[in-house]
Amino acid sequence: MFFYRVFINLVFVIFYPILFIMFRNNSFKQRIKIKSHVLDNTIWIHASSVGEVNAVKPLIIKMIESYPKTTFLMTCMTKTGLEAAKKISSKLIIHPFPFDTVKIMKRAFNTFNPKAILIVETEIWPNMIDIAYKKRIPVIMVNARISDKSFPKYKLSKLFWKGIFAKISQVNAQSEIDLERFLYMGSKHVLNANNLKFSINLPKYDQADLRKAWKFLFNDFIIVFGSSRPGEEKLIIDISRKLKYSIPRLKVIIVPRHLQRISEIEGLLSREEYCLFSEYYPDRMFTIVDEMGILPQVYALSNIAIIGGSFFNFGGHNPIEAAVYEKAVIIGPYHYSCQDLVKKFKANEGIVISNTENLQHDIVKLHNDIEERIKYGKNAFEVIEENKNSLENHLENIGSILQ
Repeated sequence: MFFYRVFINLVFVIFYPILFIMFRNNSFKQRIKIKSHVLDNTIWIHASSVGEVNAVKPLIIKMIESYPKTTFLMTCMTKTGLEAAKKISSKLIIHPFPFDTVKIMKRAFNTFNPKAILIVETEIWPNMIDIAYKKRIPVIMVNARISDKSFPKYKLSKLFWKGIFAKISQVNAQSEIDLERFLYMGSKHVLNANNLKFSINLPKYDQADLRKAWKFLFNDFIIVFGSSRPGEEKLIIDISRKLKYSIPRLKVIIVPRHLQRISEIEGLLSREEYCLFSEYYPDRMFTIVDEMGILPQVYALSNIAIIGGSFFNFGGHNPIEAAVYEKAVIIGPYHYSCQDLVKKFKANEGIVISNTENLQHDIVKLHNDIEERIKYGKNAFEVIEENKNSLENHLENIGSILQ
């Protein structure tokens, strides 16, 4: 801890101008001075960004209902995370995460006055955990995971991290693999609570009504490429141009992970081939979604859902949203960020793992075999049903610490 504190203080001083620029639009002063009225009887929840915030949303809502006399505070690292957190509940106080120096973090503890801290996934900050430990404030990890990518790095510095992990009161792991990794790293009280993402609560849609609203026809064969990343749009566009001769009424909806890339994707298509969601034309084969929050609807009206970020080395994105609507799901080989989810779907024949070479073949196979397509969708939904107790597991485990 001594060396970490020296290091983090040096980093903070040396890179202060860079940090100021990085967080200038994200309440830089609040991360240092913690300008807020003093709170009381607080549960402090910390998540990194929007993905972690969305994953823990059902848990936060249930906890607010279960502990009406408790103050709930959420901190995030990113601006998008803070914006997503604001949408959870009017009873949730939102604050940028303080920099993890001793002086700033002590000021945060004095202001936030937490009786417990919930850390989402693997947002581990040593000074935060050490101060909580010395103050006998329980630190509980929720939806906790150590990815394949980060585990080797933790192992290399195990001597340091072992002392930090040992100070955590309870770890609610996403899977058995994560449970074993946390135990290896020195955590003492680890439980497999399953992944909170299985507790997702999405709107129910009637596919026929949704297609009518989007001006698609009942017999359109719709492929969705959700949360696409650089290189993947060209992949699906090139494949679709070939498939349009063998798949009648083929329609392709591209939902980029980052909307600022819209113009880049438009450059891959001729103006006669595509339209934007905001200016929809029924005669175009490609639709590029240029609005946030549309992905669940798109999955609901589709025939096949392809999960982006997985055909090149981006780690993949969550396939659960598509599985909720009982769609045949295809994911690429680079899915290490959601590996446990994919393994569960794969074990139940609820997902197709493809790659850049086989994607066209896999699409054609699912198009030609409607029974196979339906089977994959139903099997994927079964996996969600079997694991939806993750929310109850988390609530019960957390409750045992808060009593």
